[in-house]
Amino acid sequence: MKSTGFAVVIALALGLPSIAPAQTYPYRSIRFVVSFPPGGSTDFIARILARHLPAALGQSIVVDNRGGGGGNIGNDIVAKAAPDGYTLLITAEGTITVNPSVYSKLPYNAIRDLPAVTQLIKYANVVVLHPSVPAASVKELIAVAKAQPGKLSYGHPGVGTVQQLAVELFKRLMGVDIISVPYKGGGPAMVALVGNETQLSFATPPSAMPHVKSGRLKAIAVTSGQRSAALPELPTIAEAGVAGFDVDGWVGLFAPAGTPARIVERLHGEVAKVLRMSEVKELVLGAGSETSGISPEETRAKVRTETAMWAQVVKSTGIKIE
Repeated sequence: MKSTGFAVVIALALGLPSIAPAQTYPYRSIRFVVSFPPGGSTDFIARILARHLPAALGQSIVVDNRGGGGGNIGNDIVAKAAPDGYTLLITAEGTITVNPSVYSKLPYNAIRDLPAVTQLIKYANVVVLHPSVPAASVKELIAVAKAQPGKLSYGHPGVGTVQQLAVELFKRLMGVDIISVPYKGGGPAMVALVGNETQLSFATPPSAMPHVKSGRLKAIAVTSGQRSAALPELPTIAEAGVAGFDVDGWVGLFAPAGTPARIVERLHGEVAKVLRMSEVKELVLGAGSETSGISPEETRAKVRTETAMWAQVVKSTGIKIE
């Protein structure tokens, strides 16, 4: 430690740029840019990490919600940030894996400019309805939608999000007409659904389940191929007869390209420890999700696989944003 400090002093005396030694990271607060407004799954896990990470890192975490643009506004901020580990991105997987296919032009390359640090939480999206909809199952929802084409509307966190594509895929498979209503995030979409501005949504559990538990919404299914460990009482859409329907969601932590491997490793290690805490696992499970914490390499492979998959879905649905 003394020799390192001496080297820094010599560098300053000679007017040379000094680089803080590896063991000093972090030496100031870290900003988590969340690419959606408060109230959704991204904000939910960001604030859990902001509460627990300072004890391990020795620095505060600032949560900076930058919603809008389907997540692109927040993503772009981090893509253009200094790769020093002090500006990081927490976002839903769709902004990384779907947006490149949906948007005609993005100011960044998601895979190249925003390499993953880890997958934070994973979940099956929940099919939730306003209580006024006379349906208690997916089969009944399909019957209502077919009897009243164009009368039902669904809210989602933004054009091109996984939640929208999942409903569009459902509509296409079932031959129903349900109107799309975009919002700037999962939180606002749930507020609209509770207020009966829309009648249904394929929503993230952290966004939807508090309203389900309070009786303001009703949950009828999950979108994954298998029942969720967090919500085992809910059947899958596939069980209702939509064969092969399987759409999962997740939230990840990403860093600007060029962030030193030692910083990525430190972040992954400390975040994974938080995600393994029984208190955190219980909190996340109670919100309908599961903690993850897989390695940067595993998460990046997942991003590549899902980017290719969603490119095919986007092509088949024709959704495009200029």
